[in-house]
Amino acid sequence: MSNALGIGPAVMINRIADRQGTPAGALLGKVAELRMDLQVALEDEQAKAADLSPTGEADATVVSSGAVVDRLI
Repeated sequence: MSNALGIGPAVMINRIADRQGTPAGALLGKVAELRMDLQVALEDEQAKAADLSPTGEADATVVSSGAVVDRLI
């Protein structure tokens, strides 16, 4: 199995769903739930960064690897 740095975010979400033992019939719903959790976590990260910024604005968090997805979810 490759490490989380070498895979894309969508693949990592599928791995997390599989790792949690989701049955095959519910896998699509679990992936959608994890995508929603990721989006909420990204919005929270951006809000925290904006609170800490002197200008009150912050760049969006870049989801460039599976490691970022694993950290946020």
